Amino acid sequence: MSDINHTAHAQTEEAPKRLSSATYVIAFIVLFVILAVFADLFVFILGTIGLIVTFAALYKETISHDAHH
Repeated sequence: MSDINHTAHAQTEEAPKRLSSATYVIAFIVLFVILAVFADLFVFILGTIGLIVTFAALYKETISHDAHH
């Protein structure tokens, strides 16, 4: 048999890397501008509501995650 040592890596729980707040703001603005330019009024309204809800949930999750650590 061979003498190869198999070492198991320790399972450490690492926090996922977060993007900066500026990145999220820029992404929101870019998506909002895309909606404003290419969407009709109905899609613009629904898309804006969707963007706000999505980014608000992301912000709330980030804040609550940081509060626990």
